[in-house]
Amino acid sequence: MLPAHLLPLAEVEGLATPRYLTARDEVWIRAVLDVFDAFVGRTIRARDAQLPQRVRALARQHGVADKIAEGVTAVLMKKTRSEIVAAVEPRAARRIVFPCAAEDLRPDRAAALARAAALLGVAPDAISSSLFADRTAARVITAGPSISASDAVEAYNLALVQGILLRSEKVIAHVREHVRAVVRFAKLSGLLCTYAVDEHGTRLDVSGPLAVLRHTTKYGNALASFFPAVLSTPGFRMHARCLLAGEPVTVRVDAADRIARTHALPRDADSKLERVLARDVRRLDRGWTLRRETEAIRVGQRVFFPDFTLSRDGASVLVEVVGFYTPEYLRSKLEALRAAPSERLIVCIDESLACADGEVPGTVIRFKRKIDAAELLDRAEQLIGRSSTPAPS
Repeated sequence: MLPAHLLPLAEVEGLATPRYLTARDEVWIRAVLDVFDAFVGRTIRARDAQLPQRVRALARQHGVADKIAEGVTAVLMKKTRSEIVAAVEPRAARRIVFPCAAEDLRPDRAAALARAAALLGVAPDAISSSLFADRTAARVITAGPSISASDAVEAYNLALVQGILLRSEKVIAHVREHVRAVVRFAKLSGLLCTYAVDEHGTRLDVSGPLAVLRHTTKYGNALASFFPAVLSTPGFRMHARCLLAGEPVTVRVDAADRIARTHALPRDADSKLERVLARDVRRLDRGWTLRRETEAIRVGQRVFFPDFTLSRDGASVLVEVVGFYTPEYLRSKLEALRAAPSERLIVCIDESLACADGEVPGTVIRFKRKIDAAELLDRAEQLIGRSSTPAPS
């Protein structure tokens, strides 16, 4: 994910398109990958001091802006590997050297290293080079980015879009295939998201990080990490309303853009919260079964995908789990759900992920990190009892 100052856009009348790298950029990217490989065996400190200038120089030779060169550098740096190289484990070296240095009224580095070396049975130079070898800047690069120039182009383009999403207020995505899998990942990410059906397919309206007041960084990372799920679907289209360089702009992304597809949309993905809840329901042994695959609820143009179905003796109750939320988001969701044909639905909200102050509607189960299975089953039994009572004539 690129930082805000490294997000190049082509803007026309308020509608912007990311300035992606293309196949033509692979020429200078190959040269950049060679520069990265030249730093294998050297420290991260040496790389950070010299490599950015060399990459910018290569980019300028091909008419590429410094902003893009810096973005490519940032993406490829994350794909290098490094390790601690030390004759003596650094923390062990410090535990010996520092007391040795404290013995002198006027600390003498050479003397302290010599005493420590004698205690550890190694050369003073080995102690000196090991002392802070676990610091990030002192780590030694063991491998450069092991990707092709083509893959590097697509990885940069993905990081560019994800960086834009971190500055979004609202994102509208349309998906036409693998809808349940995409919705599944939106739910696992805990996003503030509503679903509808229109002429372009299933529409996901997702609140962006700029729309929440708390957990902004955590929420932004969740949204950026969710994007590859949308990207994996054929024919997707997306518009993001963003604030970039202090100006509002709408950014457009679609399936024709050359972006790395990094997501396989596995059907069996779940979360720790779900696994724990399923286990707790089984342990209570009250005759209930918990299934993850549920029927969708259609309310006008809106669609809801509850997370679970609780079943017992032919009766069922749907369970919706809400992650990040604002009171307004919950209020809108609950009002729409009340219009649904079925009243057998329980909404569980994670109070630790509140994104704004305000009153939370009371017709829900509140939890922090773990849903109380006994409370959930009690509420389900109340719903079944209520729904099975004959209506007064």
